[in-house]
Amino acid sequence: MDLPEYSYWIIAGLALVIAEFAISGLVVIFFGIAALLVGSLKFIGLLDDTTWELTVFAITSLLSLVFVRRVLNDKLMGREQQREGEEDSAGLIGHRATVAETFAKGTGTVNYRGARWQAQCSHPLNPGDIVRITQHEGLWLTVEPWPVISPQDTQKN
Repeated sequence: MDLPEYSYWIIAGLALVIAEFAISGLVVIFFGIAALLVGSLKFIGLLDDTTWELTVFAITSLLSLVFVRRVLNDKLMGREQQREGEEDSAGLIGHRATVAETFAKGTGTVNYRGARWQAQCSHPLNPGDIVRITQHEGLWLTVEPWPVISPQDTQKN
């Protein structure tokens, strides 16, 4: 069975588009779309030279890969965005931690739920002090001394 020349481009294009579902990187699909375009142009009769076919394929796939992929990647794959009013997706802010080592020059370590964290604080802190987590940035916590309620404060209420 002898297939027309344009059918090879269309078969290759469909195979590449289907392969995108298995590979899932939003790259192969652009080569598939370019192959489908070249196959369609060849079927219509606008392309009849192999050099032009390869040139159109290369230019179309590269341009779509560079310009269209960026837009589609953001829309299809999504980006993690911080919600308004939500400062800490890990839920650490406001919780108590225990100072593990004396804070030197504003930095030290705290224990929170069995894990040791690097922390910073503008107040001097000693091991065993209880602190409140006020900010969480990557592997660093910002803490402040836990407010101590004196017996006089409880009697006022």
